[in-house]
Amino acid sequence: MIVLYLIFVIFSLFVCIGFILLLIAQIWAEFVIAAPFIPIPSQIEEQVVQSLKLTKNNIFYDLGCGDGRVLIKAVEQNPEIKTVGVDIAFLPFLISKWKTRKYKNIQIIRKDFFKTDLKEATHIFVYLSSKMDELSAKIQKECRPGTRIVSCDFQFQNLKPIEIIDLHNPTSKRGQKLFVYQIWIGSSR
Repeated sequence: MIVLYLIFVIFSLFVCIGFILLLIAQIWAEFVIAAPFIPIPSQIEEQVVQSLKLTKNNIFYDLGCGDGRVLIKAVEQNPEIKTVGVDIAFLPFLISKWKTRKYKNIQIIRKDFFKTDLKEATHIFVYLSSKMDELSAKIQKECRPGTRIVSCDFQFQNLKPIEIIDLHNPTSKRGQKLFVYQIWIGSSR
């Protein structure tokens, strides 16, 4: 009986330590690298994917993919696309890896998207509140002409959207607008 009690105590201790480590990793992501895990409202997932206008053989990147919900919705609607989710935070990375495990055309990478090569991307989705201008410079430098970028709620200040979609989302302050951009040759439009 004492042995079972000791095993239970040791197991509980390991679970608590694991939980504390995950919590520290999440706090690190939110406050040190300024990238909190805030998912888009589920009721706008469909509109986000539609605004991307994905077709066969597209390569879709979700920068700061969180729990992978946009990637999953995109693949369910467009099974012939390739998708890449990039997230530096440990907890969202684990969640998205788990949720996307049965999809062969979803790749999840735990990496800083500023250190991720975006040359392959034909479509990009972002839901970020900070570092938008830094990201737009990277996108303009690395992405080929015709790359379609969709940002939820936050605009790139040095890019002009080709379309602004009002999502009419009365249930949340998040997920109100989509800003759609297109990379043009020699232009910061």
